[in-house]
Amino acid sequence: MQVFNSGLFWFIEGILAVLIILGFRAWALDRGIRLSAIRWILVVLWLGLAGFCFAFVGTSLGEGEPTAATRGGLLFGLITIFAGVGLWRFLLAGAVEAVGNEASEG
Repeated sequence: MQVFNSGLFWFIEGILAVLIILGFRAWALDRGIRLSAIRWILVVLWLGLAGFCFAFVGTSLGEGEPTAATRGGLLFGLITIFAGVGLWRFLLAGAVEAVGNEASEG
């Protein structure tokens, strides 16, 4: 697939990655979540795990291995979901009351 070797694809992929990170940062600031270095590392690791899950299924299907795609998708998907729930609870455990919430002031 020639499109994945082009610079335009990776340029757009980089833009989307930056938008995801900035959106996550804005979401965390709105909810009063302090993002320390360990939290950023855990978020990036979880995103890598989720990307691996999608890549595994896509690669297995592309190679004509639907059984491997199904089993691997279930295994890695469940691991990703459980890790995501754990990460979510870890992130929200550090949330503080948002100061100056204009939405509640009417």
